This record gives sequence, C-alpha cells and structure tokens, in this order.
Amino acid sequence: MAFAGCELPGPSDDPYEALLFRLKQEFVPLTVLWELTHKCNLDCIMCYNVPLGQSELTTVECFNVLEQLASAGTLYLTFTGGEILSRRDFFQIAQHARSLGFAVSLKTNGTLITPEKADQIAALAPLRVDISLLGATEKTFDAIAGSKDTLRRVLRGVRLLQERNVRVKLLSLLMDLNMPEREQMIDLVMELGVDYEQAFKISTADDGTDKAGDHQLSREQMTEVLAVDHTPFRPRTVNATSRTCSVSLSSCLVDPYGNLLPCIELRIPAGNLRNKPFSELWSNGGIFRQLRNQHVMKNLPDCWICPINRYCEGRCSGLALKEHGDLYGGHLLACQQAQARFASIFPNERVPVTPLQTRLHGSTVKRPGSPQVGQPIPLLEGVNVHPTFFMETNGSV
Repeated sequence: MAFAGCELPGPSDDPYEALLFRLKQEFVPLTVLWELTHKCNLDCIMCYNVPLGQSELTTVECFNVLEQLASAGTLYLTFTGGEILSRRDFFQIAQHARSLGFAVSLKTNGTLITPEKADQIAALAPLRVDISLLGATEKTFDAIAGSKDTLRRVLRGVRLLQERNVRVKLLSLLMDLNMPEREQMIDLVMELGVDYEQAFKISTADDGTDKAGDHQLSREQMTEVLAVDHTPFRPRTVNATSRTCSVSLSSCLVDPYGNLLPCIELRIPAGNLRNKPFSELWSNGGIFRQLRNQHVMKNLPDCWICPINRYCEGRCSGLALKEHGDLYGGHLLACQQAQARFASIFPNERVPVTPLQTRLHGSTVKRPGSPQVGQPIPLLEGVNVHPTFFMETNGSV
C-alpha cells in the first residue's frame, strides 16, 4: 500500500515500461496533473488546498496551456481540483484536451455528477475517474467531508458512470475517523465492482498548517492494515543515485493560477505560465533543474543512512519541506510507514529507529501517532548506519 505520488523510475523488460524509463531519462513531461480550480462544494477536513485569492486561468488561457503541453510531449493529463465540476467551462477544457490527443483522467468528489454530466464524462472516454470514499456510513462520510447526504450522492455518481461503462476507482484516505469502517468500505467496493486503493497520508496544507494531523493513523494502525493487505511488496534496491520519487523527471503540476510546480506536495513554483512558456519553465526552472541534479539518495542525509530505507514507500520532499523546512530531509510520516511496513513483514522483530526520529527525539516537532520504540535489532543486510541511530527510549519519537 504505497503513498499516492510520483512513481519511481526503473528499467524493465516490458517494452512500454522501458519506453517510460527512457522518457524519464530524457526529461519528457509525460504526465501532468492540473488543478483546474480550488473551488469545491465540500469542506473536507484533510483538504490541503489553500486558495490564493487570485484569478484562476480563463478558458482561453487553459486552451493555450493545453496546446503548449501537447507540443512538449505530454501524453497523460489528469484534471483535479478543488472540484473540477464546479468550473462551468470544465467540459470545454476537457474536450479541447481530448481533441489534442491527451489521455485524460479525472479526479472528482462525485457529488455533482448528474445523468447529463455522466453522459459528458463518458463522451470524453477518460482513462479513469477517481472518486474519494471517506466512509461506509453517511455519519462518518459527512463528518469528514463537511457536507450532508454525501455518501448517497457519491454512490449515485459512481453508478451513473458505471452505467456508461466509465472506469471508476475509489480511493480511501484512512484516518482515525473512518478506520473502524475499513472493512465495510472494502465490502462496499466489492459490491460495486470498481478499482480501489487505500492510503495513509494526510498532507499538511499548502500554507504549512497541519489541519488534520490529529487524525493521522498511528504506526500500529498502519501495521495492522499492511499486515492484511495482499498487494505484493518487494523491498527496493537503494544506492547513492536512487531516488525516493520521480519528481521533476517526467511529471509536474499546474495550479489554478498558472503556476508550474514540481508536484502536488512540493509547491515551489518554477514560474507562471501567464508570463513564460511551459517549455522554458520545464527546461530551465530553477526548482526543476535543482531536483534533477540533486534529488538522489546520497544527498538525503537522514534517508541515505536509514536502516529501513528499503521499506520506505512515502518519503516526499514536499512534506519534508513543510514539516522541517528541509527539501532534502526526511519526514516523520514516511518514517512511520516504513516502520509499519517493516513490522508487517517481520512481526517478531523490534522495529528500528530512523535517523530523523533520533535527531528529533525530545524536540517539540512531533506528529500524532508516533511509535513507541524498543531495543535495537541487527542492521539490515547491505545497509550501513551509524550505531548512534539505534537507541532505547521510553517515549515517543
């Protein structure tokens, strides 16, 4: 169960995967995530969007950006929000994208889908429509979404799309509010017959505030979920040039105001598409050049010497920057998920402390649900780590 985020590049015997790997090596912007708006009809407690009080891109400006992306080689385009259906010109923009040959995916909360809108979505022939499933009961879903009658409206939207043979994937962000309904959500998904994914990561808001951190699952709860998850997991190979994600290599984010950003979590703009062309910002934007050259394991001091870095699935530069102001540091949620993964595979072993947890031990920088740490275990094969990063403690790290 990995974090939703940038996929790691890697060579493959599969021709398609090999092509994707080559395009990443050549820095082709193959995949673009586009936040069309920050407006939304829901008020989810874990939403990380922070509207900037600026005018969003107009229809004409969106058309211009689409044409630039097509010229740059972008193939996969995902429209997200906010809520994409709150833009009155959404279908104009999406239809123009399809006319330019993009493979389009959509992210929507599903509550605004009517039969007419379902027809329009089906006409786009999207690769997939992602919809959040935040609970199995109206009470829980409404509490998280800040709305009324939310689950019924979401399920109506899902069924309207299914009736039109649109591929739907439901995504559940697990937190303490809906964890008791995890099995019910799985049962509901099986009844619907749609794709499904559960994730752990509650993101810090774009302005750095931790709106929903109190609802983050503990390491023990993550371990419980991973222990019964049947998704194959293989510890990854780690060397000095390994990357924790493919940020800046083949994907980027456009926000509603025209800012070009590395990803949805790392909101350092390379520039604005209202002022400079995409090709220039993608090729020469300072943050993109920096990450391409430096975002490798040997430059991530906490992660490079971590004894469980082979089990880490979620280290994110954006979250590290928000949490500690360090683009190349670790962040505690990734540490906890790596520990949970390790504990789910080796339930009888003591879980190692990460270098970041050791460094922050005793400080006020803590995330709810931090694990209790026991005595050290032997170092993992092939990983060298300074022995001071294994410690005994009676407190949370």
